Amino acid sequence: MTGEIQLVDGDEMIASRDQRKFPLSSVYKLLEDNGFATEAAFLRDADPGKELAKTPRRRTKHGMTLAVLREKGLLDKFIADYWPYGATLEGEKKIAAYDSHYAMAKAESGIDEDEVDELNGDADGFVYEKELQNYLAKNPGLLEPGMTLWDVGEGHSATEFQVDEKGRRIDILAKDKNGIPVVIELKVSRGHEKVIGQALYYRECVKAKLNVPSVRTIIIAREISPELRIALKAVSDVTLFEYRLSMTLTKI
Repeated sequence: MTGEIQLVDGDEMIASRDQRKFPLSSVYKLLEDNGFATEAAFLRDADPGKELAKTPRRRTKHGMTLAVLREKGLLDKFIADYWPYGATLEGEKKIAAYDSHYAMAKAESGIDEDEVDELNGDADGFVYEKELQNYLAKNPGLLEPGMTLWDVGEGHSATEFQVDEKGRRIDILAKDKNGIPVVIELKVSRGHEKVIGQALYYRECVKAKLNVPSVRTIIIAREISPELRIALKAVSDVTLFEYRLSMTLTKI
């Protein structure tokens, strides 16, 4: 009975394989139709869990997709209009499993649960942390004169620089005009006080890894919280930046 759903005992549904399938293309359409074309484009290209060992990539992406739909208030509409299987008992179990895989991927990659999800950026900010990372890696001198990427050697990268045996990585490893290593941590939305614990851990790891006496830290966010400003009063060699985007038009 391909393409049909049967009710069993009033609450269970037996669905065809096509109906059980998570319709990613419908997610993209729904987001685009509701003014979230940027989020749709990101999800098309997203491959969460690509470098993680424990989390199936397809299920992780489905979990990320569900998180975006929830944040945009579109999950109920998605299920009602495009994936009615999601409203069944078995469908709810699938959703819970996808959520679990996404949570595992975030935990395995070291993403702080208290951070604002990178897909929740606003229109005048970098929506995704990767965009901000790539931009600053190409233009480190914007932070201060003489700032360059750290020379990590051929075959390695100063972005996503691994600092410990658990695979934790810093966003950018740079050096200032005096040759002092600089750990650059990026938060696309709000920089909270808990960021400093992560940044200081990375700083100590870099000291040990590079065998240097001192390492500076730069934290960049769309908004620096008052709590983070207060927390940093007792910490030296940490610089805070808030970023803004501007646009120029050239007539052709």
